[in-house]
Amino acid sequence: MNHTRYAFLFGISIYALLLFGFSGVPDADIFYHFAIAKLYLQEGFVTKLPWPDIAIQSQEFTDFHFLFHILQIPFVLLPFEETISIKLFILFSISTLLFIVLKYLLKKTPNTSPYFIVTFFVLGSLLFTGRMLFGRGNLLFFSLYFLCLHIWNPKYVYRIFAISFLSVWTYSGFPYLLLTAIFITILDSKKENLKILTYVTVGIFLGIIIHPSFPYQFKGYFIELVLQAMPPNGIEPIAEWLPPSKEILVLGFMTTFPLLLLGFRNGIQSKFEPTSIVFLFLGITNLIFAGASLRVFEISWLMFYIFIFLNLNISTNYQLVISILVFVIQIPIAYDKMGQQFKSSETKYGQIVTDWIRFNIPKGEKIFLSWADYPYFTFKIPNYHFLFGLNPLYAWSYDQKSYFTQKAFFEGNLQGFQFIPMAMDYNTIVINKHYYGYTAKTFKNISTDYFLAFENEKYSIFVRTNPDKNKKKETNIIPR
Repeated sequence: MNHTRYAFLFGISIYALLLFGFSGVPDADIFYHFAIAKLYLQEGFVTKLPWPDIAIQSQEFTDFHFLFHILQIPFVLLPFEETISIKLFILFSISTLLFIVLKYLLKKTPNTSPYFIVTFFVLGSLLFTGRMLFGRGNLLFFSLYFLCLHIWNPKYVYRIFAISFLSVWTYSGFPYLLLTAIFITILDSKKENLKILTYVTVGIFLGIIIHPSFPYQFKGYFIELVLQAMPPNGIEPIAEWLPPSKEILVLGFMTTFPLLLLGFRNGIQSKFEPTSIVFLFLGITNLIFAGASLRVFEISWLMFYIFIFLNLNISTNYQLVISILVFVIQIPIAYDKMGQQFKSSETKYGQIVTDWIRFNIPKGEKIFLSWADYPYFTFKIPNYHFLFGLNPLYAWSYDQKSYFTQKAFFEGNLQGFQFIPMAMDYNTIVINKHYYGYTAKTFKNISTDYFLAFENEKYSIFVRTNPDKNKKKETNIIPR
């Protein structure tokens, strides 16, 4: 028991090093989630968000991460600097997942060293490590997922039902729990598994029907699970929905592949652990999709990871040797890569801009802001309105014409694009020069309706010269 505890603390220490070794947070989306938590704390549960102007969430908010946001509320109340509280929440979430995975694997393979399980989970794939440290709803979902598998027994069907029900409220990837239950039942069609599958199915079904976002969850899940898989033409791609580079895939699977082959060989020789075949299938399936979208990479790697440890049969000495090698090789690379990630997500210049807006722009004003900056701005200055954020499909689903209009402005590739913010009735414009440097420079030179009020290394703020003028210019710039 002591070794299990020490191994777990060892894993937490590595995560803490990677989180607190740098300033800021590793991914900006976490700011949006904390903005939701603060909103719930101040106003209770909401059915629409106050920030976006041209997003479906302004009228129909589906909270895909409802329980995730509820768990963030105590961390919002902590008397620490905001990024410290956010990091503590990420550390808490990922440590919970690590603890449950460790308990599950030790129950299935009691002769495996907990140090081996923990070291490989934390450092076996640096891409997996980085994406887990982003602190998203999948951490909570997979904690429930493996808790369900840990108690996979007919005498616990009511607990399994409750877990299945709640899993829907944690992450839009909840169908993986249902798929796993279906495949387990297919491979081992005994009465007990069929009974468990029934409770999982009913739990998930009721979780969808009885949802905090009722009645908007149906349209929300259609956008997230169906429309996102086949986005309409012209929609801006989200980075994690794009194919990963070869370097990223190598970084993700470099240390995993040898053990995967070894586990596969051992599984053939000693007959596969039945459940592990499900994980192998899910790992391969998601790996195929990961070639087209990075978003499912962590699911693919996690499934392979579980398969390996359910079928790997090597001596304790070899396990410790592999653990030491993985740690020695991976920890300096992980620290370097996370440093680069933190640098790419730095908010120093964003904080300066949000502070400037707070002191110079009246509360409640509309800010013409690109969607990639939306998470941080909603967190820092929630008393303002913005175009939209997180996912272009939210704006496209609300108003296609408005979506493509604002897109044309930031791309700066349409004649007369400088008139778009005024045509959409925005008095303040914030342009991220890192993404839209051409637009910022050109707009500054050609616009006669806005002047450059403030800028720093990353952002330019333009304010309308005559904001009280109600009459808008007639233009033909709206994309058809």
